[in-house]
Amino acid sequence: MSNYFGKDINYRSEHTDMATIFGFIGLVIMFLPILYFQNKIPNISIQNLRKHAERLSIKNSFKAYIIAFFVTNALGGLMFAFAGFSQIIVSIVNIKWFFFLLFGYQVILKKQMYKEFGFFVLLEFSLGFFSYFSDFKTVFFFIGFLAISFLVKVNLKQIIAATIVIVMLFYLGVKWTAIKGEYRGFLNKGSNTQTVGVGKEAAFNKLLELSGSNSDFDMAAASFFDRIQYTYHLAKTMDRVPALIPHENGANIGKILGFVLVPRFFNPNKPKLEASVKTSKYTGIGYLGASSGVSFSLGYFADCYIDFGYYGMMIPLLILGFIFGSTYFYFIKHSSNNFIFNYAVAGAIFMEFTAFEADGTYLMGRLFATLVTFFMLKLFLFPGLYNYLSAAATLTENEERAADKQEKMERLQAKSSSP
Repeated sequence: MSNYFGKDINYRSEHTDMATIFGFIGLVIMFLPILYFQNKIPNISIQNLRKHAERLSIKNSFKAYIIAFFVTNALGGLMFAFAGFSQIIVSIVNIKWFFFLLFGYQVILKKQMYKEFGFFVLLEFSLGFFSYFSDFKTVFFFIGFLAISFLVKVNLKQIIAATIVIVMLFYLGVKWTAIKGEYRGFLNKGSNTQTVGVGKEAAFNKLLELSGSNSDFDMAAASFFDRIQYTYHLAKTMDRVPALIPHENGANIGKILGFVLVPRFFNPNKPKLEASVKTSKYTGIGYLGASSGVSFSLGYFADCYIDFGYYGMMIPLLILGFIFGSTYFYFIKHSSNNFIFNYAVAGAIFMEFTAFEADGTYLMGRLFATLVTFFMLKLFLFPGLYNYLSAAATLTENEERAADKQEKMERLQAKSSSP
């Protein structure tokens, strides 16, 4: 972003360089336990993955995904109507992405049903434009997850392909940045709420209209870079803490954990999450809040810095990495006896925790709700679900006869070879 403007990196904050450096250090620290647990998982060859894919029915997986697609889309519309259950609803919606990944793995490994998979990729992408939160990007994250799963080594062809994709995504991102403000204003009908108040046809027509309009590319590119750089709030926090506001010495993270772990039932006076209020306090920037239909997050790295400073912030990041790594290891190893099934579970759980700018309260709330939801699913739903998805459940009558015949022959051979 600084290079684009031709300015020094600290042109907006005297601590941007420190925020960038310690942001990278924090990511490394956080990933140390994740890598530790990753190294405890044995390497799986493509051949073994294919064997595990063959144990699953691609048709039943596709049926399950279709059901989850319609059910979770209906639940998504109820999320704001029942605010007390919104965290649970969001976690349940993630189940759809589990089925998406499970189906996608089988499409790639079995080389079947490409058309059906492609159709729903396009459908997920298209429907995402009718969401206030621009969910059209989500399907690309999961496609990337699938692609990286099969990346064994990097060659020139892959580098060229990746470069072309990055350039295309950059131009799409800039274009979307140029129109999203006006488009979101159309979706909520000027109500300053994070809701959609128009029909899909009207939204689609407005999107086409805005896409064809001329916009200042340089200004939109600057906004795009500003949106993805993510270190600004951390830098502004470093400007003010501890120069103007003392370190909290753990009180800030204590408030986050208290907000997340104490149900509203036991604390009727528990306030609603207002991320913009905390962001304004520690950055000194007067941001609008939920009453205006917007929310500005401080970022969980800044939450850790507020409490413990440059070096002390690494301790809570290390603990967070341990939580990520240990739960990732658990679900990869214990969700089922099938690697494909388990990979899909891990992808559905952890994909939403990739945002560097996420507010600490939101991050911990989502992490807690998601882990509890999937632990319950693992205990009570996954065994029966795996039986339904098993390829053995979809054998034709001839295949069953062939399997019985093969089993009898193996028994006879075993008896004849015994002393």
